[in-house]
Amino acid sequence: MKKSQQIFTVILLSFFTITNIHAQSLEDAMGGFEDNVNDVPIHMLVYLGLAIGGYLGVNKLRK
Repeated sequence: MKKSQQIFTVILLSFFTITNIHAQSLEDAMGGFEDNVNDVPIHMLVYLGLAIGGYLGVNKLRK
């Protein structure tokens, strides 16, 4: 029961933290470097991944 509740919580947090998804087209990827670059904010999911990674790392060190 607790495992399914944790999975549900992670999925629910994922849906709420995914705010914007920016894709890079093939022309942008292979077109070279431009001087005018648009700044993109850091996605909220990165912070969630860092928090989960830190939690898993601490648990592994404790064992």
